[in-house]
Amino acid sequence: MSPKTPPTANVLIDCTGGAEGTGEVAITGCTIQHNSPSPDSANIRILGRSNPSKKLKLIREGNVTITGNVLSDVKVNVHLRDCRGVTLTGNTFWMGYKHNLLVEDCSSIVIGPNNFDRNPRYDYGDSLKARNSLVLRNCEDCTLSGLHITNVWREPAGLLIESSRRMNITGCTILDCDNVGLLLKDLADSRVSDCLIRDDRPDAKSVPLTLVSGKGNMIVSNLLGAAPRIAANSAHVSGNVHP
Repeated sequence: MSPKTPPTANVLIDCTGGAEGTGEVAITGCTIQHNSPSPDSANIRILGRSNPSKKLKLIREGNVTITGNVLSDVKVNVHLRDCRGVTLTGNTFWMGYKHNLLVEDCSSIVIGPNNFDRNPRYDYGDSLKARNSLVLRNCEDCTLSGLHITNVWREPAGLLIESSRRMNITGCTILDCDNVGLLLKDLADSRVSDCLIRDDRPDAKSVPLTLVSGKGNMIVSNLLGAAPRIAANSAHVSGNVHP
């Protein structure tokens, strides 16, 4: 990677044009870092769309495990596009200058306990420009459980889930993020439960949870630092605790 070359990744899996199943990969136990000056640089990028078959117009390749890695100092730490069947757990993320995690047009993604953090040693220079956000967009049938997200700055939310359905978000901790902790847009048939979402910084102005639009959702049994903002008729809401 370099600032003068097209965007790529330290670990790139590109299924574009594949006639047969690709994927079926494990990325484990690695320290993967560096090249934040390169545009759209990533530590791990998986492009899962391959050639259609006679029976399927859309084929998303996958069956990938990403576990036990240390990931930092790029524009996007992990980028999944058009993937299916990816498990992401037990990793440490920081210094994602745009995103710690970007998931687009994917299905059956399982994101378990991971630490999405901001390393306090890097409190100088360009490292302060890292935003560290998590975004899932145009996804379906995904599970997010046990995520630990802290200090996402200058982004709409710590975790943004947009234009997605059948998403199960449980037991996540989202702390001290700018604007909104968990932001949900155009979400359907999904559940958010048992999450801890707060911003206890002295000048905190963020909202812990906002559901802008959607239908058929459940938002239940969360512990929030302030009242959530839930669009009318977008969710069943009960058992949430807040001041």
